[in-house]
Amino acid sequence: MNVCKELEEYIIQNRRHLHRNPELGFHCTKTHDYVVKQLKELGIQHHPHIGKNSVIGVIRNGEGPTVGLRADFDALPIQEETNLEFRSQNDGKMHACGHDAHTGMLLGAAKYLSEHKNEWKGTVKLIFQEAEEGPNPGGALGVVASSQVDDVDTFFALHVSGADVAGTFLISEAEALASADTLEVKFIGKGAHAAYPHLGIDPIVMQAQFINAVQSIVSRKKDPMEKGVITIAQVKAGTTHNIIPEKAVLLGTVRTYKEEIRQMFEKELRQVAKGIAEAHGGTAEVKYIREYDALINTKSEAIKFEEVAADIFGEENVIVLTVPSMGAEDFSRYVNHKKGAMAWLGVGYKDRYNYPIHHPKFEIDETALIKGAQALINIVKRIGEE
Repeated sequence: MNVCKELEEYIIQNRRHLHRNPELGFHCTKTHDYVVKQLKELGIQHHPHIGKNSVIGVIRNGEGPTVGLRADFDALPIQEETNLEFRSQNDGKMHACGHDAHTGMLLGAAKYLSEHKNEWKGTVKLIFQEAEEGPNPGGALGVVASSQVDDVDTFFALHVSGADVAGTFLISEAEALASADTLEVKFIGKGAHAAYPHLGIDPIVMQAQFINAVQSIVSRKKDPMEKGVITIAQVKAGTTHNIIPEKAVLLGTVRTYKEEIRQMFEKELRQVAKGIAEAHGGTAEVKYIREYDALINTKSEAIKFEEVAADIFGEENVIVLTVPSMGAEDFSRYVNHKKGAMAWLGVGYKDRYNYPIHHPKFEIDETALIKGAQALINIVKRIGEE
């Protein structure tokens, strides 16, 4: 069996094991133990329980730069609806964002790099991370705070994309993913019988006016050439049809790429909520929770990743993105800590409909994974040559 075929089988074997056994957030205890077991079998030095259940493997190979390769391994609270032989065995949990594939590829890269030290030099830190999907503050913060990656010169990661066919590699040389903050507003009025609204202070009216008003922040307070989204995604109020409640609560997400816009959004949201509440004789309690920063790829690192990918995928299959995504990723913490780049790995099938990530029927074309692992391996080689 040739090395490439053997490595591909190793990657898929690990990916399928993880897919069968998904865990959530900071509770990835069995996933942690599985990764530790694989690193032990490969003879790779490792640091367990970083943060809570993240793992860092270390391969030292002489003088040279230190490269951080990151894969997340948490799943989502979704009931799987695929017919895969290796579908989730844990009810209500599913690897619907491809983190099982990310970890499979990184284990494959770890295996190759540990067995072929004659092909590269320097140090690799293999970051297997919990809680990328949250809850806030996400797993990357614990890894960065641990000081275990302070000596890393540059970070790289891959994220699967079901929207792009297997055999494609996509990357942004600047803005890649947005910051993501959570907005919670509680309007407090005065309860009353619905037949006598004049005897109460209706928080639902405040809530409704706020939902409409926040869109003027995006359209009138922000430069139209800049990117930003405010979405109210959950509203809660009342218990029945004929009672005006005392409270109404809404939740939303706020996304952008620039810190000054982020600060403006927070300021304006607080002011609008307060103003509407006061106009009705009520009050507003606003929580603006900063979660993930925007992921802005370092241009030099993105270009290196592109060049490495061109040799693996072919130049025609390396796509430089000019429109960033409003999704979010806590890989931004690593890039902000030093520098780095994340790229998208196409895993969609060419001849069938591909469900998006976070869908209960999400599947991937596993033939893409060996190329993803090769990209991780070769970026280590490339950085070591500098």
